[in-house]
Amino acid sequence: MDIYERTDGATVLVAEVPGAKSESLDIRVDKGVLTITADGRRESLGDQYARTYTGFMGGQFFRAFALSDEVDRDNIQASLSDGLLTVTLPRAEAAQTRKIEISDG
Repeated sequence: MDIYERTDGATVLVAEVPGAKSESLDIRVDKGVLTITADGRRESLGDQYARTYTGFMGGQFFRAFALSDEVDRDNIQASLSDGLLTVTLPRAEAAQTRKIEISDG
């Protein structure tokens, strides 16, 4: 899993989940913990094939991350494309840098 920070402060998680389909992925936030579970098992090609070599062992994928209060938990987004899961954790409004105006007097 790779973790990036964008210039807007959002954190982006990128995980390889080969063989996983969106319906086999489960992403949840519970009590400040983000969990990602995937099932990347391959389907059999049928009885007419005998496996001679396996280079990729599909199976379960699990990761858990404690989220800080700086993450906007209501706006977390996820996408799956070509075996790459991308989860975007936007920065909460209260945690974003803001300029404080100075009043005269």
